[in-house]
Amino acid sequence: MTTSDELLGTSIVRVTSAPGRAKLVGLPLTARQVPMGVRDEVAAHYKLTEGQFEPMATTLDYLVGATVACLAGTLGGRLGALGQSTADGELTAEGTGSLVVDGGVIRVQAIHVVYTLALGEGVDEAKARRAHEVHARYCPVARSIGGCVEITSEITLRNG
Repeated sequence: MTTSDELLGTSIVRVTSAPGRAKLVGLPLTARQVPMGVRDEVAAHYKLTEGQFEPMATTLDYLVGATVACLAGTLGGRLGALGQSTADGELTAEGTGSLVVDGGVIRVQAIHVVYTLALGEGVDEAKARRAHEVHARYCPVARSIGGCVEITSEITLRNG
């Protein structure tokens, strides 16, 4: 923490190992544990063979998912301030995480998000584009990992 950072709270998770290289992750306010493991290309990197693992989303997939979800929520909040609804699917986001092997370790190198927005009647297109241009700097997850992971996005606007 820098001297200007104020501790807001903590996030406590509990991880239990499970068969087939899986982990069960207990998250705050979630009654069920979330399974995380390995999938084919990750398993191949670790030299696992079929039968040694059950394919499932990796921790890196969850990192990409959390980033895209947080970015979309942040953009949605900024658009909401303009009178643009995002409550009924007007905003969609699809993210792609680029995984690389760096010094023998798999890591997320970049995340690219493609948004589609059904622009509401009376919403200023230029203001919606400006909201997109600046949203990542207000996203908690992007701010947390942005120094390590390149985060980019694009938006397509269509009339609602």
